[in-house]
Amino acid sequence: MYMLAGRHKEMLHREGLAFTTPHLVSGIQELWKRFKPLRRKDLFQWGKRLTELVLKAGEKWMEDVTTIYTPMIWADKHWVGLAINLYMGYVEIMDPQPSLNKDKKVSTFMEALLTAFPYLVKKVAKPQQTQFRGLEPFYWKRMKDIYINERSGDCGPLSIKFMEFHAHGDPAPHMSGITDIAVDDLRKQYAMDVYKTIVLPAYHAPTFP
Repeated sequence: MYMLAGRHKEMLHREGLAFTTPHLVSGIQELWKRFKPLRRKDLFQWGKRLTELVLKAGEKWMEDVTTIYTPMIWADKHWVGLAINLYMGYVEIMDPQPSLNKDKKVSTFMEALLTAFPYLVKKVAKPQQTQFRGLEPFYWKRMKDIYINERSGDCGPLSIKFMEFHAHGDPAPHMSGITDIAVDDLRKQYAMDVYKTIVLPAYHAPTFP
């Protein structure tokens, strides 16, 4: 996700989008047991760690960033991509294998994120930008007409690719036009990209006597 955020930096800034790591969702989940029973949830102290995962210095939610893309893992075994629209309070789920989990189970997976996010947004955004949205939980919907990974095992890289497509407006061949062969190719491409942009620079970092 760091690599893709750098690659699409100009487009993300222009469109008010942000790519971030799974730590955004896992961070909310870690705080969920403390947050859920509170009567005055608006007084909960989130800290800066969560917002710093998304925002660069000087940026504001709902002003500079309106949609957040992040992967999420369900039951520690299945990855999906999320597009979180802060204005609409709407989360689009890009699920490579929707038959694995029925809607009731998905609602359980999503409860912490959907309930907590309005309060997190209110905490970091300007008051005038959140007054109409309120503190009602966000809602979710799984995207239809996207490639289904029948053979399984590709949910991680596929979720990332879905988010790339979504951020660019789903250009051809579209999420629905992905094939098994294309999935093999994108896995190889991601591996090479990570190696070139993260691994190699680490090995060739300058050394000083």
